[in-house]
Amino acid sequence: MVRIGAFLLLLSLTACVSATPPQHFPKNCLAQASIVQLLEENWLNQAQVWRLRQATLLEAGGKSFPLEGFLRLDLLQGDARLVAMNETGLVLFDLQVTRSDYHLHRAIPQLREVDHFAKGVAQSLRHIFLPPQPQEDDLLENRENIQQLSQISNHRNVDFSYDCQGDLRTIRLKGEDGNWLVAYDEYRSFDNSRIPTQIIMNDYRQRLKLSLWVREGKHE
Repeated sequence: MVRIGAFLLLLSLTACVSATPPQHFPKNCLAQASIVQLLEENWLNQAQVWRLRQATLLEAGGKSFPLEGFLRLDLLQGDARLVAMNETGLVLFDLQVTRSDYHLHRAIPQLREVDHFAKGVAQSLRHIFLPPQPQEDDLLENRENIQQLSQISNHRNVDFSYDCQGDLRTIRLKGEDGNWLVAYDEYRSFDNSRIPTQIIMNDYRQRLKLSLWVREGKHE
């Protein structure tokens, strides 16, 4: 139970976490897709159901904790369900998330006692897999090998960055309802679809960093 105790300690810490590492964008092409093309090629905008096996690193308070996870991601219904385990295979929690709600199917007793545990993890998963979606009336800016779509309002700004291959690379939200960044990198093909295999979410308000490495992926 020592490793579980360390995990619980991690959830209670609030110091600063490490920064998101710099991204490397391809430079051998120009980013000149239309807004419609960017929306159509966005992997999070596809009517697909994914089953992903991933390694996860949770960081907070100068501490880190590795997890293994199995994620069912239904992009059509806007639903993500994560089963997370420790290195011995013990299921720590089973959490289902929608765009507006979440349900904790099960968790070890120690996690159920942690204030806002399920809400915090659900929020992180929502930032990564069920974020705000770009729209056709977003502002488009072309910068050689990068394109950016922006949504600007009185209560928040959301920026979506794409590389010259049309892959979504970052989502940056800052406003009344949050302050976070998600970086999508190392795209690979699974079942003839391109998805990122390295995803890093940094929640600056919650002082939480979540890194994911997709090991396997397939359509349901």
